[in-house]
Amino acid sequence: MDAAALRQSWAQFSVAGPEAARYFYATLFTIAPETRSMFPTNMRYQEDKLLAALGHVVSHVDDERELAAFARRLGADHRRFRGTDRQGRPVLLGEWHYMWVGQALLATLERFLGPGWTPALRAEWAGAYDVVARLMLSGAAEAERSTPPYWEAEVLAVQRRRADVCVFTVRPNYLCEYLPGQSLPVQVPQLRLWRYLSPANAPRPDGTIEFHVRAAGRFSTHVVRRLAQGDEVLLGSPVGAALSSFDRSPHLPLLLVAGGTGLAPLRAVAEAVARQGGRRPTTLVVGGRTPEHLYDDRALRELAAAGPPGSWSEGWLRYVPTVESGWQWPGAVGTAAETAVRLGPWREADVLVCGSPEMTRETITALTASGVPPERVLTESYDHSLYPPLAGAAGAARRDFTGTGAR
Repeated sequence: MDAAALRQSWAQFSVAGPEAARYFYATLFTIAPETRSMFPTNMRYQEDKLLAALGHVVSHVDDERELAAFARRLGADHRRFRGTDRQGRPVLLGEWHYMWVGQALLATLERFLGPGWTPALRAEWAGAYDVVARLMLSGAAEAERSTPPYWEAEVLAVQRRRADVCVFTVRPNYLCEYLPGQSLPVQVPQLRLWRYLSPANAPRPDGTIEFHVRAAGRFSTHVVRRLAQGDEVLLGSPVGAALSSFDRSPHLPLLLVAGGTGLAPLRAVAEAVARQGGRRPTTLVVGGRTPEHLYDDRALRELAAAGPPGSWSEGWLRYVPTVESGWQWPGAVGTAAETAVRLGPWREADVLVCGSPEMTRETITALTASGVPPERVLTESYDHSLYPPLAGAAGAARRDFTGTGAR
């Protein structure tokens, strides 16, 4: 492949941005109308994902190892997308879908590159797409041997902790394995939307999973207001490697700093530490504007008080709720970042941070200014413009301000 030619033409093409993405999907849906049901009604975030994924492919087109790893992850993740055929029967993504996507991509490039779209350049793009498509199909086939395209999960319980926050528990139709700190794509079938939620518990023997959601967009508002016991949701394969690597330095203390429903993956991490016997001193700082924002306070106090079986030391978990304002509040006052710094120093600790983009930035800035080496701080999140494999490749991406990634 001529990497220089591909990159040069991509630079010209990407100037069109969303307009090109819209043209691509319009072309795809014209070529293959049945693919429309695989996508949400609002295509805004889908268009962003397309451009981000294509940009990543082109920027690594001459890095065989990274390209292969990314495309295989992308192919494995795409297995969860399903639609209907022209007879209305459900279908999963197949090889013919990749053929249609390739046709739509080449037509879009031709439309926006104009005179620069030469036969030689067309051959380069067609060849590059063929390589990526085959890698994606290979990744999908490999994943098929160990995991399903998605899990069907029954909603066992829904608790509305506040007007805008709910905690719900699901039971997948069979075991869904994940690591504490990871996220799962979740779909409410009526919405045809996939959003990333972080389990709030370490894996349980009964396979149930708890999620925390704050209403902030169409998906999350539906979950908070309408999700009910007995409903069904779909779960995709787990993603995320930063927060789930919390055990990289088991000899060091662990600081967990959470804001909002960003608490979910950090509570799962705390549970995992407990199951290891509490051999790692852990501090969990949870921030809220007022005491009412500490929606999971009771569960966290119970976790801190219970202590793990066979713990080497009582008080393995120091739970510190903190609020910015609260009449007669007896606990810590300040932002999560301010309280975490006061509890330090944390120069010799692993630090995990999860919350809104603003909270995450402020916390990392405050901790590094206090002397915490940046490499000791772990944070991970998913933007709607990134497929999970791209989020993993790019490192710590922006988490939506719900804290769980749901909108």
